[in-house]
Amino acid sequence: MYNSKYQIMLKTVKIILLCCWGFFAFAQSIGLSKQNENRALRMDGNDNEVRTGIGIINPQWTLEAWIKGDDENWKPLEAIIGGGEYSDLNIYDNLPLSIKNGYLYNKAANLQAPIKLNTQWQHVAISCDGKIITMYVEGKEVARADTAFAILPGTIGSHEKKETFGGSIDEVRIWSQGLSAKTIRQWMGKSITKNHPAFSSLIGYYNFDVFEDNMSVNWVGKGHQSYHLRNGRVNYYGNLPMAFTETSTNKKFQTFNGKQEIFNVVTIQNEWDLEQGTQNGQTLKLRIAVQGSTRPLVLEKLNLDLSACSNLKDIKKVHLYQAGYLPRTTIRKEIFGNGMTAKPTITFQSKTSDKKFYLQPGINYFLVTLDLADEAQINNILKGRVINFVVSGKTYSAEESEDYVPQQVAANPKWNKEVFKVLQWNIWHGGVHLGVKEGRSRVVELIRQANADIVTLQEGYGAQDTIATSLGYNLQTKSAKDNLALLSRHPIEKIPSSESFKSNPAKVLFPNGKKVLVNDCWLRYAYRPAYTCDYMQKGLDPKKWIAEDSILSLVDVQNLIKKDVVPYQENNETPTIIAGDFNSGSHLDWTKKAQLLHFGYGPVLLPTSRFMMEQGYKDSFREINPDELTYQGGTFAVIFGQLQTSRIDYIYYKGALKAIASKIVRTAPEIDDVWASDHAAVLSTFTFQ
Repeated sequence: MYNSKYQIMLKTVKIILLCCWGFFAFAQSIGLSKQNENRALRMDGNDNEVRTGIGIINPQWTLEAWIKGDDENWKPLEAIIGGGEYSDLNIYDNLPLSIKNGYLYNKAANLQAPIKLNTQWQHVAISCDGKIITMYVEGKEVARADTAFAILPGTIGSHEKKETFGGSIDEVRIWSQGLSAKTIRQWMGKSITKNHPAFSSLIGYYNFDVFEDNMSVNWVGKGHQSYHLRNGRVNYYGNLPMAFTETSTNKKFQTFNGKQEIFNVVTIQNEWDLEQGTQNGQTLKLRIAVQGSTRPLVLEKLNLDLSACSNLKDIKKVHLYQAGYLPRTTIRKEIFGNGMTAKPTITFQSKTSDKKFYLQPGINYFLVTLDLADEAQINNILKGRVINFVVSGKTYSAEESEDYVPQQVAANPKWNKEVFKVLQWNIWHGGVHLGVKEGRSRVVELIRQANADIVTLQEGYGAQDTIATSLGYNLQTKSAKDNLALLSRHPIEKIPSSESFKSNPAKVLFPNGKKVLVNDCWLRYAYRPAYTCDYMQKGLDPKKWIAEDSILSLVDVQNLIKKDVVPYQENNETPTIIAGDFNSGSHLDWTKKAQLLHFGYGPVLLPTSRFMMEQGYKDSFREINPDELTYQGGTFAVIFGQLQTSRIDYIYYKGALKAIASKIVRTAPEIDDVWASDHAAVLSTFTFQ
């Protein structure tokens, strides 16, 4: 009897230890221990800039945060949540939660708390129910105003490169609903869970427990723009430390503990097209957010729907990988076999009971990849959908946004010498806004993934030599620190430039003996106002935009065509590409049909794009994507939620060429990673005629 009980007890202990060992061994193998610690964001009050990118929220909203100042020497104004760059407009409040001389403050409502903040951890909040704005400290109402307005919570701890907060910030929560005082008090001292009464209106949730690679995941982010935090500097070329995280000392707040629960699940689609013959091309990621650290959950099954693909014969195999806890990672642990044959529906499931795929506390990524056939048909749709999945015996579904551009099969230039790709991208101050090393590595990664034969680059500013060397491309630029940089996989024949800051002409010599005349350009922009971003303001006159373009971008492109293009064209059939940051919109976008995308403005007969059409040039993106509503193609500024519909980057062409594909590239090659620039890129594929 005693031996039997002892054996049962011993067996039970062994099972528990094995389970714990398996989970923690896996966790340690991919560095997951950091997600179990309550951490807070640390800001220096000087040079830190942490961007959410969240756009306009209207008409109801709530902002919450735990804060702890460095000392009692408060500055005249310190932002807890601000608008950031390109937010100084007249249709919303761009500094919704701040501290004025030590008092919680909102400028638009002229609302100020009566009691000065101390230097201990305190919970602060401001809420709008559509009629009244109420301010809270420690869950207690301290001020209110009979008004309501939209807000733009684009940054944490800074605003417009100033008003930087000095101290610690934690548990930032951004809602599209006005929360009651009772709800704020009930939840301010603990982690948000799916049981929160306003869970569906949570737009941004930042607990800062993982803050690596200059970014931190928004736990409720979805769609092509997930509003993950982008860590940078006000002085982006500087060397001061960026914001970082440290162990939280806030004893008033308790993180979620106990047995694991799923917080939410999101599917993120890949917008990047996959070339013919691609192996392990990313098609979608499943982001599973988990709370709790005991009784780890186990992924047991995943059901995938591929029925929306144009032709399943394009796909040779489908793979499922466990991909760690960060979007940008090299972790790839294939699970449930070594790939499966493409069918309308696929079930990934372990065939043996001893293989367990544990979920960790925090973020879990699972990646679906495709092996494409060499003969996959160009422009065919590649679309997968997670039907559901099973974790520890319970079936779950995933949220999915429809705001992405479908993935397609792309031509492989290696197999067709008549096909080539052109990438146009303004990399933003030399690609340093995520730090010099990290930012530029992302630029190189994107260009490599694009597999472009020609790259027209603006704002190179010291990055071009590094980029060209890393990729093994030929480079033409005025100097290593200049604006324009033309990169090519093939030899470059230099052409003198009439104005090197705006025009970078050359001929690219292809292996088939053909030449393409290319001009990598940057044009001046309208600034009274800059309609590329300020058009959201009320009461503007589009005739002024036309007038500004007529003396700026239009003059620049006329000059470069006259001096740097026409003299080097043998005839009208000379293959010619003019690509760059035109800093000017297109009349093909600003139509009456698209008024709602442009805050009621339109049609606007913008002159630069009209001139290009008159000169016989085709807008490759709009030619392939003629519907300006379905394919609005905003390229500025892709990292800011309020600026998504202004297309100012183009690849124009004429002569013996034909565009066969064109896409605005606005998401990183690694699904769910942050974007390195304020501009999207344009990627067009051509064939010689």
